[in-house]
Amino acid sequence: MTTLPSTHKPQPSATAALLGTEVRLFLRSPVLLFMALGFPAALLALQGLLIPGTRDPLNGAGSMSALDFFVPMALSVVMASVGLSNLPSTLGGYRQLGLFRRLGATPAGAHRVLGAQLAVSTASLAAGAALAAVIAVWALGARPPEVPLAALAVFLLGSVQMLALGAVVGSRARSAQSANGIGTLILFASLFFAGVWTPGPLMPEPAAAVAGYTPLGAAAESLTAAWYGQPLDLVPVVVMVLWTVLFSALAVRLFRWR
Repeated sequence: MTTLPSTHKPQPSATAALLGTEVRLFLRSPVLLFMALGFPAALLALQGLLIPGTRDPLNGAGSMSALDFFVPMALSVVMASVGLSNLPSTLGGYRQLGLFRRLGATPAGAHRVLGAQLAVSTASLAAGAALAAVIAVWALGARPPEVPLAALAVFLLGSVQMLALGAVVGSRARSAQSANGIGTLILFASLFFAGVWTPGPLMPEPAAAVAGYTPLGAAAESLTAAWYGQPLDLVPVVVMVLWTVLFSALAVRLFRWR
């Protein structure tokens, strides 16, 4: 990553001011709000309220329902929508407006607005996941996580992985439109391999064979196991760690301020 030096000493209040600005911009954007909060919730509502039989036990009383299996998928959607839509389009838009370049010559510094945006993306991702979990468990009657700490750990790793991938997408995008276009293509491909569009048994065999090695596919597989207390396979966890390291390194190496 090339460094854009600042000619002024950063002030202690600069980070707080930038963070507040980023929060306000997020709250004023219907698209960002929908992708972080509305999209996953809408998918859950579609599954639980509009599709007949999804809340009924599959194998008699006490067994899991189709909705239960979809809850980890909805949390995977939160990771992907924030990481591959919101973050890249915001970074591309800032570059298009010359915001990074201008802030590099102010006390705030260009790095601080990048950090503030990552913080807002992380917070919105957490809020989207919390909303999806509340809707699934308390409103639709899905099962809560059987191993909460394991589910949380997998979700955190998957979230960092998808934010790192989003940073790669946004690292060189010249505009919000180009970043959003590329991010959306990767988003829908990722949702396919995660089983959102085609659950595991319905997925074509060649796709199913590689799904667990894709970033979101590995996250969905591990999160499903952790959520329902199944043995956690080490392979998808290692896959997520490797993708996270690779994406983080690429984002740092490729990112440009101008």
